Amino acid sequence: MLKKTNLYLLICISLLALVILSVAVIRVFALDASTQPKELADNSSLFESVSNLEALDLGLIDGQDLREMNGIEGESLDVATEQVQDVNVAISLRSIQDDLKIKLSDSSNETLITGVNFTVTIKSGEKTFTYTDSDMDGIIYLPYVEAGDYTVFLSDAVVNNTRYSADRSQTITVTDSIAYAKVDIKDEIKTESEINVAEEDTKVQDVDETTDISAAVEETDSTPSEEETFDEGISDEAEDLLAQIEAETNASENEKKIAGASSGTLTAPAIASDPQYVSSHSGVKGVDVSKHNGNIDWGAVRASGIDFAIIRCGYRGSSSGALVVDPLYYQNIIAAQGAGLSVGVYFFSQAVNVAEAVEEASMVIELLKGYSIQMPVYIDVEKSNGRGDVISVEDRNACINAFLVTIQNAGYQAGIYSNKLWFENRISTSLFLNYKIWLAQYVDIPTYTATRYDMWQYTSKGSIPGIAGNVDMNVIR
Repeated sequence: MLKKTNLYLLICISLLALVILSVAVIRVFALDASTQPKELADNSSLFESVSNLEALDLGLIDGQDLREMNGIEGESLDVATEQVQDVNVAISLRSIQDDLKIKLSDSSNETLITGVNFTVTIKSGEKTFTYTDSDMDGIIYLPYVEAGDYTVFLSDAVVNNTRYSADRSQTITVTDSIAYAKVDIKDEIKTESEINVAEEDTKVQDVDETTDISAAVEETDSTPSEEETFDEGISDEAEDLLAQIEAETNASENEKKIAGASSGTLTAPAIASDPQYVSSHSGVKGVDVSKHNGNIDWGAVRASGIDFAIIRCGYRGSSSGALVVDPLYYQNIIAAQGAGLSVGVYFFSQAVNVAEAVEEASMVIELLKGYSIQMPVYIDVEKSNGRGDVISVEDRNACINAFLVTIQNAGYQAGIYSNKLWFENRISTSLFLNYKIWLAQYVDIPTYTATRYDMWQYTSKGSIPGIAGNVDMNVIR
């Protein structure tokens, strides 16, 4: 009997061991199946017939899977010993013509991420390229890119216990044509608090841009006496006044009048009765202003008889090329329109290629959101001692055209501002006669005849109620 009992016990133990072994085997197979990504398991046959780019677009593969397939690795961090903050990076791509701009933003607030030297891998066909955000401004710009499809991957970056990673890549098609349409630029617009203003806002006035009485005196009176010598340290206004007194009292005044008339400048007695002067100055009067004019009493400006204002909305930096909003733009456009003036805007360009010109136009369009303007949008092209001065006439013409067409395609009237010297020598002005021409020449009677002009800026030293100091004065023909 004892033997039978031992036999039954042995059989039971064997059966229990078999059951335990079977359960263990089943769990192992189940665990192996669970570690396989569901998307890859469900779509493995589909991947055999589509490319990586097509799979990405279809949503069949994404994030870490595609990064690993393309050999892109992220930085590691010992999460057991350090507290880690994860930031999800949104990759946005933009191409205007034969270029590629990569923007890296915090997906939670859509702001560019600065202070991180990101690394991106770009794949196009069989080619692979790697670039870094060396200036750490959240933007990687490639100006010369062949037409084709490009996919951009972001490598993980760890800075100060913060891990930056993108959960998906982005694909874009670069073309060699241009659409002349607004691009998303709002996250690139800077305020002056973010730049070195002295290096970026550097518009200057060419010495031969204007002709005035003081210039005529210097040319005709080669040997002034000690009493007649002007103090180089005095203000422009005082120098002009001394020049006028000198012109009126000098023994050779008749010769100076002839020289002045040939350059478009007349002495005071001749002005009132000169038909050319009367005709040149007849028309609707207006001002153009920027931050340099300070706070303006627009009610007083309107009451003085001024009908319109052209307001600087922004500029591209002469050194870095940053896009900067004029700090008094919003204040000026709201108050000027509130006072009943017709309003237009201008943008000081430093574009060196057509892509940058489209960006500048896009910035203006962005800044005009919510405002209705009655006057044109002008591109201001003149000397700055900056990046825009050194390009060729052909490249400058292409930039001007890209700006004007983009503005016009957005539904605004477009125009170009420059001075006589640049209109005659550094711009092919005849190419832009379908747009408004705004001439700057500071004389009594304009002498510019290369093309027509629609508005004339006749002085930078005007004086009107509501604006402290000098102001640019204009007349519409």
